[in-house]
Amino acid sequence: MNREICGVRSVAFHTLGCKVNQYDTQAMMEALAKDYRIVSSEEGADIYIINTCTVTGRADQKSRQYIRSIIRKNPEAFVAVTGCYAQRKPFEIAKIRGVDLILGNQEKNRISSFLNGGGKNSGSLVFVEDIDFALRYDIPNVTSHQFHSRAFVKIQDGCGNFCSYCIIPYVRGKERSQPLPDILEEIKGLAGKGFKEIVLTGIRLGSWGEDLDGNITCAMLLEKVSEIEDLARIRLSSLEPRDLSEELIDRIASLPRVCPHLHIPLQSGDDKILKAMNRPYDTFYYQDLIKRIREKIGGIAITTDVMVGFPGEGEGEFENTYNFVRKMKFSKMHIFRFSPRPGTPAARFKEKVGEREKKKRSEKLLALSSRMQEEFNISFLGETLEVLVEKRRNDYLTGLTGNYIRVTFNGPGKLVNKIVRVKITRIEKGYVTGKLI
Repeated sequence: MNREICGVRSVAFHTLGCKVNQYDTQAMMEALAKDYRIVSSEEGADIYIINTCTVTGRADQKSRQYIRSIIRKNPEAFVAVTGCYAQRKPFEIAKIRGVDLILGNQEKNRISSFLNGGGKNSGSLVFVEDIDFALRYDIPNVTSHQFHSRAFVKIQDGCGNFCSYCIIPYVRGKERSQPLPDILEEIKGLAGKGFKEIVLTGIRLGSWGEDLDGNITCAMLLEKVSEIEDLARIRLSSLEPRDLSEELIDRIASLPRVCPHLHIPLQSGDDKILKAMNRPYDTFYYQDLIKRIREKIGGIAITTDVMVGFPGEGEGEFENTYNFVRKMKFSKMHIFRFSPRPGTPAARFKEKVGEREKKKRSEKLLALSSRMQEEFNISFLGETLEVLVEKRRNDYLTGLTGNYIRVTFNGPGKLVNKIVRVKITRIEKGYVTGKLI
């Protein structure tokens, strides 16, 4: 089906996976906007670009399912697949009849040169280079974002930690940092367009600057970003425990525009499992880190990732994790079930944990996470917090506090994309409501 308007072909995007992937999609979208008409996938398009994830086996499955569903609904459309699953298994994707183009994680940065107008191919054309040859950050800056109030800014790509369960270093390559002047220019542009909150993101965010000249650090970057006019908030996405230096903690504590919220992956609360995961810390180090952060930053929200069912995680190891996270009093946890990734050391480990047991452990931790989140929220009952209003639904506004509490309250639509003061008045069943001050 041809959906051209005045000779301009239409392109629809779909993103699976993390915030970094969302940023990469935005960059591709902007790169194509001058030659193509960008539409939603619901409208129907001449060209579909699917940005995939491969962090788990389920992510691979979801990517394949979505690719097939697009081809079934739009058999005449040109279908391009890129992202981490495409980088890892391009010829597996090529077996799906109807896929025209497969691009690796480096090639998607030059997507316009591969589309060739979006004419159907007789088979899948594959362009996937070895990601280990990616030595510099070469992703185009973005000038907008799909969210009205918050914009994600990718400042770093790649990871060299090689945790034993993780496929990401094999599909994203070595750590590569966006140069400081480019970051500042991008954020100034977004702030000038009215974005109130910038979320700095990357694959291993805290390593930013290590590959650049000048002995600059993530802490120095925060200081420079906080000087940008019109920018109300700076939020950091996930930071590895070993990357949270004392200098970085001090900057977060001292810069008022930096949100009091840190996402610090734990993965396991058992030292034997942490060692098997090749995580570069133990529970003593992690606990001391959280203690130091909370001493310096009052009211901070600390969220985390925890994996269940890693090979060798018996009942005792799981109970150690359960008791440890309960002691840490996280404000929220993301729970993942171990998924063996072929090509990683953990995929060869014995002592597998059954799927039923993984599910049971996951549900137990999710229940604990809900309780801890409610306890954290209750600690602010009666307090007045600043909320960045994101949207209005019916007569209610909703937005996030600096410490990542989602609050709903009554107010006029003109307050969307503004920061307002809200008194927390009620917390019930995971919902936080307040009164506009």
